[in-house]
Amino acid sequence: MSSWKFLSPGDKVFLISPGYASSEAEVQGAVAFLKKWKLVPVLPEGTIAPHYFHANTDQNRIRFAKEAFTSDAKVIWCLRGGYGSNKILPSLAKMKAPKQKKLLIGISDITSLHTFVTQEWGWVSLHAPLLDRLGRKLVAPR
Repeated sequence: MSSWKFLSPGDKVFLISPGYASSEAEVQGAVAFLKKWKLVPVLPEGTIAPHYFHANTDQNRIRFAKEAFTSDAKVIWCLRGGYGSNKILPSLAKMKAPKQKKLLIGISDITSLHTFVTQEWGWVSLHAPLLDRLGRKLVAPR
């Protein structure tokens, strides 16, 4: 059984957007939320790009997800859910399980990613508010 450890100030949190896009204001609110908790947000440039339906093209969302899963961040936190997360699963299924396990956080269509990382890689995941919701103060942390 795998477990996760509490986060400490200075720990990295990789932000991904595997489904729908968040606005610039939502992203900045999410970053500010993490910084308030003294965590280090990792948000590669171009994570959110103009696209007709998703946060980016399928190829770019796959690239950013792979980068997150293989990074040295302790947590991968989804900015937003929505249809599209499932479209990156075939590419993740071709990957070898990363050496460093991470905590995956999100809800909604992120469930497909939760299922994958727990069943295929033995990771722990957490159904919890999406980061853009916390950044917009739609959910109050306790």
